[in-house]
Amino acid sequence: MLIRHPVVAGMFYEAGPQALRESVMRYLEEADLEPDPDRVAAIIAPHAGYLYSGATAGHAFARVRGKQPGRVLLLGRSHRLPFEGTALPTEDCFETPLGGLPVDQAFLRKLGEDGRADIASAHRDEHCLEVLLPFVQVVLGEIPIVPILFGSDPGEEHVQLGKYLASMLDPGDLVIASTDLSHYLPEERANAMDQATLACVLRRDCREVIRECEQGLSSMCGATAVVCAMACALERGATDWRLLDYRTSARASGDYQRVVGYGALSMEWGG
Repeated sequence: MLIRHPVVAGMFYEAGPQALRESVMRYLEEADLEPDPDRVAAIIAPHAGYLYSGATAGHAFARVRGKQPGRVLLLGRSHRLPFEGTALPTEDCFETPLGGLPVDQAFLRKLGEDGRADIASAHRDEHCLEVLLPFVQVVLGEIPIVPILFGSDPGEEHVQLGKYLASMLDPGDLVIASTDLSHYLPEERANAMDQATLACVLRRDCREVIRECEQGLSSMCGATAVVCAMACALERGATDWRLLDYRTSARASGDYQRVVGYGALSMEWGG
């Protein structure tokens, strides 16, 4: 069995299983958010070190506590390796200090057979999905995952891929898009850019998000994953979208001159 071992344990999050589980549980409890797991089709969560973004990720995952999906689709943007198309892993398992999560290779084979597979090595050193896996394990358990990385800026092809993925998913499956917001701006400018980005996402217009990124009005590092998740959620009929949390790294670091923004959102079916 091929295993993808963690590469940022002990840096972005705790390396010891007990400390890591306690950390995740603390962020979930501090979120003080009412779960509504059956309504949630997709969430957006950040992927920085837990000291900075753990509280915001906790809000995203607190919303889906109690959900029992058949699989979790994880969407992220490669930080190190540019490429066209999608990177699908060859590993059978993604491991964290909390144990392993099986990769749904049958799903990936079906996706790959449709000509959408590109490069698997992008997953080896990438952190944007790994950082969310302990939250998946604590909230959802040992569940099959479908990790997909993108290596290019968002475009129409990612809207179409999101729609295609929706046709492959079962009704209860959960989609997770991994992204941070603005990077290294003063707090006031970061807040202004991030609020505009979040409002754009909440308007549920994938192509508007693409245009904002093209014009430099949004700097989400995972914008491609967000656009794909948006299109997927809309195709699945989820039209009630919510901002669950927003903050910047300044709250934890005390540095208000170079901050990173973090947002948690949910894409839900109407109740």
